[in-house]
Parts: sequence; structure tokens; C-alpha cells
Amino acid sequence: MKTNTFITLSTATANIGVLVGLVFLIFELRQNSAIALSQMTQERAAMLVDQNIAYVTNQEISKLMARIYTHFDFDSVTKDEWDQIARHEVIVRTRQRDIWFQYSKGLIDEEVYLLAINSAANRLPLWEWLKIPLPGKFTKDVANRSKEEGFQGSPIRTKFIEWSKDKKSPYEI
Repeated sequence: MKTNTFITLSTATANIGVLVGLVFLIFELRQNSAIALSQMTQERAAMLVDQNIAYVTNQEISKLMARIYTHFDFDSVTKDEWDQIARHEVIVRTRQRDIWFQYSKGLIDEEVYLLAINSAANRLPLWEWLKIPLPGKFTKDVANRSKEEGFQGSPIRTKFIEWSKDKKSPYEI
């Protein structure tokens, strides 16, 4: 066998080895991506479960949440309770912004994103009234979602907008 033939065969064999290695790497990356997505989904679900368990075990918080989010009894809420609601909404906003960010990077399903962006759009009037800091691009996307054709405001959104028209935020300076 000539040296030139040997070099050509060994180069071809090495190239085939590299291609096989790349194929295996692609499969492994896809598998790792699916595992990471599954872990993120499980962590998000665990956080929501933990938060809801905290509400269920604390009757005062549970009743406050029901007054606001189920019965829309905004007039019964004290300044201290608005503080609790504001802290709760900061957590919700942070979670929904995280979902928005991960979706913008292609790391989250559209279904999860749509749930979060719709929820954020429904909460936006409350967040603005509570003077919750709202990051720029996220807020713009949320506001745009609430203006899209087919967007239906939830009862909390419509009832809060109506109630807050003549109500001053407890955080006005």
C-alpha cells in the first residue's frame, strides 16, 4: 500500500469518526435539553405547590386571597393587606417574567408562555396601581398582549379596572 493511499484512508476514517461523534453529541444534547426542560417544569410546579400550601395553611392569607381574587372585595382590604398583596404580586410578576425570558430564549413551550403572558396581562392594572416595578421589554410585551385581538380579560382584571378608576393607590407619593 502506498503512503498516499494510507493517508487518504486514514483521513477518511478519521472524518467518519468525527461525523459519528457529532451525531452522538447532537443526540446527547437533545436528551440533556429535554431533561433540563423537565427539571425546570418540575421546579416551577413545586414552587407553585409550596406557595399554595402556604396559603391553605394560613387562614388569614387564604381569606385575603379569596376576598381579592375570587370575590373582588377590594374595598375591604386594609393598607397592611395591600402590602401583603403587593409582595405576593411581586413574586407572581417575577415568576411570569422568568417564563417570558425563558420563552424568548427558546427554553419554554408556547403553551406555558401563553398562560403566563395572559395572566400577566390580566394583572397589569393591579401591578401598576400597586406601583410594582415593571421591567421594560417584559412590560411592553404584556401590555401588547392585552391589546391583541382575541385577548379576553379575566374577571379580576375587569373588576379591578372598574373599581380602581376613582381609587388612589396606597403607594401614591
